[in-house]
Amino acid sequence: MRIVFVGAGAVGGYFGGRMLQAGLDVSFFLRRDSAARLRSAGLHLTSPAGNFVRPGPRVIAAGVAAPTPDVLFIACKAEHVRPAASLASYLVGESTVVIPLQNGVDAPADLHQVLPSGCVTGGLSRIFAERVSSGQIRHTGLAVPSITCGEIAGGRSDRVGAVVEHLAAVEGMAIDESEDIWTEMWKKLLMVCSLGIVGAAARAPLGILLSVPETRELFESCAAEIEAVGRACGARIPKGYGFRQIARYEMLSPSTTASMHRDLERGNASELDGQLGAVLNRGRKAGVPTPLLAALYGALLPGELRARGKVSYMGVAPRSGA
Repeated sequence: MRIVFVGAGAVGGYFGGRMLQAGLDVSFFLRRDSAARLRSAGLHLTSPAGNFVRPGPRVIAAGVAAPTPDVLFIACKAEHVRPAASLASYLVGESTVVIPLQNGVDAPADLHQVLPSGCVTGGLSRIFAERVSSGQIRHTGLAVPSITCGEIAGGRSDRVGAVVEHLAAVEGMAIDESEDIWTEMWKKLLMVCSLGIVGAAARAPLGILLSVPETRELFESCAAEIEAVGRACGARIPKGYGFRQIARYEMLSPSTTASMHRDLERGNASELDGQLGAVLNRGRKAGVPTPLLAALYGALLPGELRARGKVSYMGVAPRSGA
């Protein structure tokens, strides 16, 4: 089975690296400059599940001819899904299975805009990791990162089942097929978005969010608002799901942060609109009130706009002295 990852960041780099480690046929599709950097730097995984180095991984530079993959994993950030998939569209064949791994719920619809709709499935990844530099991936949380994929229409299929079977034995990761991937995508968004926005607003990692009663309550309340929007959009999320999942987060490292939090804290463009903005838009259309989410969006938006060069202001530092 020929596998291509569109993107070699935290998600694509980690899962692609584990598949390479297992001896599978894996390539990374990147823009020409990024392709050159990855070829030169090599792929380096640092992980509690074991480190891995692959000098000169196979890379496909955008526009360069390559064999048609059996599986195309879309592993870029949410806002780049459509343009990245458009660049890679010439690789997609009639039997290619396209699996998005974004944090939000809009990727399948975005992919339908630029790829044959029949090739697109739903998907998500569960991992706490970051790209430190080109080819340098640091995995910090969840002992066994995982991928879940499934048909957007629901149910099981031979093509998704074949992908899962082919990747089932890869060490350092897990993969499964869902009969209700729409719900699974909302469940993932519920948790990662809540953690990202509350962590960024509080400027604190998971351990502090959970130990301070006020931030824990905010975390739980944001999850409940996203949960309500998800149900209004057809996701079968049990009531109280977010509350129960947050309790399970006690098992994660206290230093855990979401990628959105890290990006906003560093002054980088983030997935604020791809995650929280998408929830707010869907909530308005469904008539679901989301006052806490709206307030946090308003509080975080100036930093996002500054990172994108749309507004300019000096950083605000604590006052010194009495």
